[in-house]
Amino acid sequence: MILANVLIFGTVMMLLVATMIAVSTSGAVKSATDRNFQNAIAAAYAGLADYQSKLSNDNGYALYGNAAAQFSKDSGSTFSGQNGNDAFSKWAGVVGSTDQWYRYEVDNSNYSSKGVLKVRVTGKSGGSVRSLVANLKGDGFINYLYFTNYESSNPAISGSSCTTMYQWQSGTKCQSVQFAGTDVLNGPIRTNDVFTAACSTVFNGTVEQHDTSVRPSSGTCSGVFNGGAATAVPYLGLPALNSNMSQETRTDTPTTVPRPGCLYTGPTRVSFLGNGKMTVWSPWSKATQIQVVASTGEVKAGADLAKSAALCGTISDLQSAAGATITTLPANLMYVQDVPTASNNANSWAANTFPSKYTNTYCTTTVTVRSNGTTTTTTNQPFSNGQGFPAAGEWINGGTSGSYAQTGSASDTYSCSAGDVFVSGAFAGAMTIASSGTIWVTDDITYVSATNDILGLVGQNAVEVYNPARCTSYPTVYQWGVGNVTDTTRCNQSGVRLLNRTGGESLTISAAIASNAGTFWNQNYDIGSKLGVLKVIGSIAQNWRGPVATTGSTGFSKNYVYDQRLLTTAPPKFLQPVSTSYGVTTQVEVQAAFKADGSCATTSTGACR
Repeated sequence: MILANVLIFGTVMMLLVATMIAVSTSGAVKSATDRNFQNAIAAAYAGLADYQSKLSNDNGYALYGNAAAQFSKDSGSTFSGQNGNDAFSKWAGVVGSTDQWYRYEVDNSNYSSKGVLKVRVTGKSGGSVRSLVANLKGDGFINYLYFTNYESSNPAISGSSCTTMYQWQSGTKCQSVQFAGTDVLNGPIRTNDVFTAACSTVFNGTVEQHDTSVRPSSGTCSGVFNGGAATAVPYLGLPALNSNMSQETRTDTPTTVPRPGCLYTGPTRVSFLGNGKMTVWSPWSKATQIQVVASTGEVKAGADLAKSAALCGTISDLQSAAGATITTLPANLMYVQDVPTASNNANSWAANTFPSKYTNTYCTTTVTVRSNGTTTTTTNQPFSNGQGFPAAGEWINGGTSGSYAQTGSASDTYSCSAGDVFVSGAFAGAMTIASSGTIWVTDDITYVSATNDILGLVGQNAVEVYNPARCTSYPTVYQWGVGNVTDTTRCNQSGVRLLNRTGGESLTISAAIASNAGTFWNQNYDIGSKLGVLKVIGSIAQNWRGPVATTGSTGFSKNYVYDQRLLTTAPPKFLQPVSTSYGVTTQVEVQAAFKADGSCATTSTGACR
C-alpha cells in the first residue's frame, strides 16, 4: 500500500512539473510573439521617419520610388529611379537594432496636383509583419492663413529709401506695417519677422514669428490672442523666383512632368464663368506647351499641337477678340511668361510686329484689321497693354509731391510685354495660375463649391487688387504765347478719386495666394473714400507686407479666413518653400503588405495586397 501511494504521489508530482514547464514555455513563446508584434509596428514607424527625413533633406525626393511595387504601380505614380535606397524594394535594417526591418512603397500620383504623398510602410520583427499607410504634406506657406518674410512694405511701392531688414534686427529699417484695430485673422499666421498690431486686432489662430512678442502699434497692448500667445519658430524660406513652375508646361520631360499644363505669353486675361469653364485672352501666345532642345536651348512648340489646343485653347482663339473658352485646367497649372526676347523661342516676336487677329492697341501702336484681313499700324497712340489697361478715364497715381499728386507711368504699371494676368469670376475646378509678372484681381474671385473647388494664385512681382484711380481736377499752368493750359503731369489733391469703387464697397478672393519677390496689396490703398471689407478665404504668402488701407480713412478693412482644407491638400503644382519638413496628416494601420520572407501578402483571391 505504501509503495502504491508513493507511485501515485510521484506521478502526480511529475504531472504538475510537466504542466508548469509547458505553461512556462508557452508563456515564453507568447512573450516573444508579443515582443515581435510590437517591434514590427515600431519598425514601420522607423521606416516612416526615415522617408520623412529624406523628403525634408531633398524636396525632389518625391520623384524616387519603385514603379514595380504593388502600392505604386496601380496608383498612376511615376518615378525617376530609386536613388540607391534599398527600402524601396527590400527590407532595410532599423539603425541600432538587429531584429527589426522596414520597407516602403510610395504613391506620388497626387503630389503635383495636391502636394500630398501617400506611403505604405511595412515593419518586420521575427515572424511578425505589420503595415501602415500615411499621407504626408510639406510644411508650406499654405499651412498658414498669412505668411510674410518681411513685415515692412516693399520700398518700390512705398517710395521709401529705407533699408529692408527684419524688425528684430538693429539698424535703420523700413517701417513695419501694422494690423489695424478692425482686422480679424481667422487662422494661423506666421512671419520670419515680428508682427505689429493694435490693441483690438483679433487673432483667432496661432501666431508664429521670430520671437514671442508681438509689437504694439501704440501703448502696451498688441492684440486679442484667442488662438494663444505668440511662439517663436524657425525661418521658412520663400523661393526667389517662380520660373521653375513654367517647367510644368514642357512635354519633353514625361518623368518629371507627366501631365503638362498650359503656357501663355504676355498680358493675359482670364474670366471664370462659374460652370467649370473660363475664357482666356492671350494675344501674344504662339505655343501653349513647349519642348526644349538641350543642345541649343531652342524652345519649340510641343509635339502634339492638337492636345495642346484641346487643353489650353487654340492659338487663333487666344489671339482673337472673343478669346478661347475652355475647361478650367483639370488639376493642373497655367503659367504666364514675359514675351521672350530670344529669337530661338517659339513665343518670341520680331521687332515692330504685333498680334493682328483683331483691331487693338498694343503698347503705343494701334493695329487695324480691315474687312479683307489686311492690317495697318499706327504708332504714337495712347498706351495700352492690349488687354484694356489702363481703363478709359484711368489716371495713374505716381505719389504725392508737395500739394499735388503726380501722374505716374501707365507703361510701368501695365506693361505690354510682361507676364501679367488679369483674373476674376466664379471658379469651379482645381488649378493654379502663376505669372512671371503681376496677378491682378480685377473683381471678386469666388468658389462655386467651397468643398470641391481650389485655386492658387502665384505672382512673381505681386498679387494685386485692381483699384484704379481718376483725376477730376488738374492744375493749370501758364505757357508763354498760349496762356493757361491744363497740366496733366499732376492732379490737384482734391481731384483724386477712385475710378470704379465707391465708399463701403467690399471684395472677396477665394484662393491660396503667394508672391515670391513681391507682395499682396491693394492698388491705390491710400486714396479715395473708405471701402468695405477685403475678405480672403484661403491663405496669403508674400515677401513683403502689402498695404490694403491707411488707418481709418482709405482702403479695405481685412477679414482673412483660413481655408482649413489647405492643411491636408494644396492647389495643383503650388509654390513650394526653399526647404521644408513633411508632416503626417493622416495615418492608419492596414493589413500587412508583405510576408516575413519578403514575398507579397495576398488577398483571398490570391492577388498581392
